[in-house]
Amino acid sequence: MQWVDSIVGEIEKRFAAKIKAKKPLILRDEKTLSGRVHVGSLRGIVIHGVIAQVLKEKGIACDFLFELNDFDPMDELPATLTNREEFRKYMGQPLFTVPSPNTQKAPNYPLVFGNELEEVVSNLQLPIKYYPLAPLYKEGKFNSVIRDALDHAADIRAIYREVSGSVKPDDWYPLQVICEKCGKVGTTQVTSWDGKLVTYACKPDLVKWARGCGHTGTVSPFDGNAKLPWKVEWPAKWKVMNVSIEGAGKDHSAAGGSRDIGRRIVEEIFHYPEPLNIPYEFFNIGGKKMSASKGLGASAKEVADLLPPKILKLLMIRKQPNQPIDFDPEGVTIPQLFDEYDRLSDYAFDRQEKPEPDFARTFALTQTDFPKKPLDLWHMRFSLVAFIVQMPHLDLMEEAAKAKGSALSEAEKSDIEERADYARRWLDSCAPAQFRFTFVEDADFAPKDLPAIFPAQKKAFGMILEQLKGTVWEGDPIHKVLHAVKTELNMPPKEIFAPLYQLFFKRNDGPQMGWLLSTLPKEEILRRIGCYVE
Repeated sequence: MQWVDSIVGEIEKRFAAKIKAKKPLILRDEKTLSGRVHVGSLRGIVIHGVIAQVLKEKGIACDFLFELNDFDPMDELPATLTNREEFRKYMGQPLFTVPSPNTQKAPNYPLVFGNELEEVVSNLQLPIKYYPLAPLYKEGKFNSVIRDALDHAADIRAIYREVSGSVKPDDWYPLQVICEKCGKVGTTQVTSWDGKLVTYACKPDLVKWARGCGHTGTVSPFDGNAKLPWKVEWPAKWKVMNVSIEGAGKDHSAAGGSRDIGRRIVEEIFHYPEPLNIPYEFFNIGGKKMSASKGLGASAKEVADLLPPKILKLLMIRKQPNQPIDFDPEGVTIPQLFDEYDRLSDYAFDRQEKPEPDFARTFALTQTDFPKKPLDLWHMRFSLVAFIVQMPHLDLMEEAAKAKGSALSEAEKSDIEERADYARRWLDSCAPAQFRFTFVEDADFAPKDLPAIFPAQKKAFGMILEQLKGTVWEGDPIHKVLHAVKTELNMPPKEIFAPLYQLFFKRNDGPQMGWLLSTLPKEEILRRIGCYVE
């Protein structure tokens, strides 16, 4: 069973009564908009989004809510921020109060990154609804849980100590007030609560990344004047948003981590059941865990620019959530993803001898118009497309029709054009050397630059030259000539093929040689091979 269907089956059992009553299940995820959203965050979005898709496919009412967290304090200056020093003065302020570095893109700082994320995710066609956090606090939606947290501050301190070993002082309260003087929220500490008002201090040295103004005051904690700290706010959101299902990354789900603390707080303080958890592993770039704060990895936008939506979706769902994803745009990951998509297509349309329902189901889930039945298309291999777009003498559509063996449908032409577009993007940005080719044009072909060959190789090329003169100029017959000579002379393949590749690319490898030769004028090929015989 595909992992998505397995999780949906668990959801159907756990929430059978709610489903029967036609009450919508709420799935939720979030991202703090302190900088460009890294691609690792897309994993949680796609996991929740695909589950919502399958629930809707089964007629189960649900909503997938995604929070654009704009209330956390600004605690870092992203490397991508051009005027970093100008923004240093905002450190510690709630993100929604920080002005946009580009007023044309968004009304404030966090929505610059929120809008970019929405643009990326929109292409995946997931059933997702976005909401900012700050307005919910201002509307009073968090007033009740804030009161519960302050009334039970001692109990929350005990939960911290028992679950994670974190010891909070007796005057610590789970709340961060927006300082009435300097407007910062990351530098304040609440020290008392009388049932109506909290007393707080804006401390100069509370955190390393911002400096408080020293102001002390008394203020109401409600209606957006303050926010809960992360480990208390998370379970509070479960209750406020009526959440049924919310997964979390491996770091949050570790023993003694924020999920364990959240479970205790939501059940014991807020008296609400913990949502169904779907722990998921890290997203690694080149073997390293993604981290926006440390600058490791690429943004969601950068990776989405390298992959069509279906392939990006496949990247996120091809492995079970508890398995890490390793993605290396500078390696072979991208061509391998396209190859995997094509293999899944074969299973979806019964082109394999042994049926694999899970593979066919995965292919269906990658489609951006799921649950519609996908079109049965012939796909040209991505690595071949990437090669052809580098060859000035080749017409992509002509070569595709030859490879297919029949005329291309309009949908197939569109698919190949899309692959060509993404192949060029990849080649222009991060493709490794093994996929980059520079064709030696006739005007640049110089026999003196060819590598020296052994007498046995010279004999082989003499035989190849004579046999090719009478060969039908198509890939398969040419291929048979090359291999027949290799076999007759008992030569290692590299002793024939490496010198041939040198004729066209000045390197020792390349695409299938029979096909390559068939794409070039016969007379020019015979002339170039003849340089090894003379």
